[in-house]
Amino acid sequence: MYSTAVLERVRNPQRVGAMPDEAADVGAGEAGNLDRGTVARIWVRVDGPRIVEARFKVFGCSAAIAAAALVAEWLEGATFAAARALSPADIVDRLALPAERAHVADIVVEAAQRAVAHASEKAGRQR
Repeated sequence: MYSTAVLERVRNPQRVGAMPDEAADVGAGEAGNLDRGTVARIWVRVDGPRIVEARFKVFGCSAAIAAAALVAEWLEGATFAAARALSPADIVDRLALPAERAHVADIVVEAAQRAVAHASEKAGRQR
């Protein structure tokens, strides 16, 4: 049984979609694999020191969808430092994920960290 927070994000997902990888202000990150059952891809659009937009696509269970939606929500408006500080434990706690699904938070956060690193690299800055 999933929490209300998970079910709300699965039934009405926000920030689903992709961004153009080639855009100078967009970073993309992917983590997971189909053998493990979950693949997450996160895109971030930056403007100066902030992430102004985040999108996601995920292949996986309801917990993975909810985790990706929550991470995209948290990324919007975040600084690079705040985005790097995202913790899988925060996702697990906020969504009340069952222990057998907690690994999806690791995958989603890894994808987000890669997207932030990619955006920072493309912009030639470390924030």
